[in-house]
Formats: sequence, C-alpha cells, structure tokens
Amino acid sequence: MWYFAYGSNLNSRAVNEWCRHFRLRPPALKGGRPAVLDNYRLCFPIYSEYWGGGIADIVYDPGKYVAGAIFDLTEADLRILDQKVERKLDPSGREVGVYKRIEVKVSPLGRGEPLAAITYQGTSSDRYHIPPTQHYMDLVIQGAYSFGLSMMWIAYLQSFSTQQGRKPRGPGWADAASKM
Repeated sequence: MWYFAYGSNLNSRAVNEWCRHFRLRPPALKGGRPAVLDNYRLCFPIYSEYWGGGIADIVYDPGKYVAGAIFDLTEADLRILDQKVERKLDPSGREVGVYKRIEVKVSPLGRGEPLAAITYQGTSSDRYHIPPTQHYMDLVIQGAYSFGLSMMWIAYLQSFSTQQGRKPRGPGWADAASKM
C-alpha cells in the first residue's frame, strides 16, 4: 500500500535510528518517489519528548500543498511507523494516539496518475506552532534533499522558526542519565 511521508519519516536514517533505539526492524523506506499532497499545509503543533520540540503535522487547507515522498509499504512496515508516530487505537478501534492514519490522494512528481495513499495526521485539535529543534528540521530538510524535492520547498522548510535542542532521546532517558 502507498504511504506518503512528509516529516522526519522522509529521512530513512532518522527512521532507522529510531527503530534501532527501540529494537525494532526498520521499515523498507527504499525507492521512495517525490510526490505532492494538495490542499494541506505543513505545521508543527505537536510536542515530542523524543525529539525535544515540535514535530510535523498536516492540516487541511485548500489551495496549499505539502511535498514529500511516497513508498510502497507492507502493513507490517506501517505498524512499525504506527509505533514511531504513537498511533494507538482504543478497544473500539477509534484513533486515540498522537497521530491517526488518514487516506489521501497524492500526485507523484514528474509522471504518473494521482495515487491513494496512507499518511499520518495529528489527533489534537490545538494548532499552535511549537518550534522544532534545529536537529529535527535538519533531518527533515536532508530527507527533502534526498528525494529531490524542489528548492522552493526546501526554502519553505528552512523558513520555520526552530529552537536549539538536543539529540533525540526516548523513554527511560532520565533513568539512564541518573545512573551516570
């Protein structure tokens, strides 16, 4: 099934590092193709303890677009990404995590018909900007470069305010730090 990546999941190295940190098999994020999601805009309204700042989300906004990449992934690969983005379902199957899966139509750049794809959207209704760390934005920008996204899109990514931060850290970091 097609998956559209637009944030840190654009950077396969960042995904692989997260998977290694949590002892999971990384999804096959190889052979991605650049694509555009119309009528959405990129924002950073979600705080991530792992990243230490805001993380990417998309909001429906007619006339705007989000550039990213599409990948042909298995359901098993998507379940790994579900864990990374903290997608959770309650017993009735309702989305209750940080992100939910949504179906979108994306247009591959260059050639090809629009495709139905899965992507993630935050479940929170708050839309305040939480500056991402410079480290996080650098990873998103590196991912954008790696898929040949336009210089205009990369300049747009660079225009977001960021904060000084730290390298990512996952659960248990405080326990490990107290043992040093």
